[in-house]
Amino acid sequence: MCYSISIVKLSSLLVILFLFLYFSNTTAEAKTLPQAKNSKQTGVVTKTSGSGIGISPRLRADRKALLAYFSNLQNAKSVSYQLAYTTNGQEEGAGGSLTLDGGTTATRELLFGTCSKNVCRYHTNITNMRFEVNYTLTNGKKYLKRYRIRV
Repeated sequence: MCYSISIVKLSSLLVILFLFLYFSNTTAEAKTLPQAKNSKQTGVVTKTSGSGIGISPRLRADRKALLAYFSNLQNAKSVSYQLAYTTNGQEEGAGGSLTLDGGTTATRELLFGTCSKNVCRYHTNITNMRFEVNYTLTNGKKYLKRYRIRV
């Protein structure tokens, strides 16, 4: 008898829940914030045209050089770069510039050491590595991008 009462109660609760869900026809609408009502935004997201150059510094697989990949060079008037690091308490580095002859990409390999007559001596205990790129766009704007490289 106890089971029949609890089954009746459970079935009646399910019926009430079903009827509530069936007859409740309310929809939730998103509310607009007051500050958004006054703005004249159309809801269209515009992407910036990315008129700068792309720079991607990566360590070489043997970790004895930095590979710097440059892209979108058609937007640049001039590009120069500098690598600086500390090795055994002494400041070392390398640098240069890109000759922009109409190409859109360039790659530079900056060794952590010195080479002479096909013999290279690589630096050890490298710390505090920084890579900086200065570039000027064709519209005259100048930029400086800095990277910290973990060896």
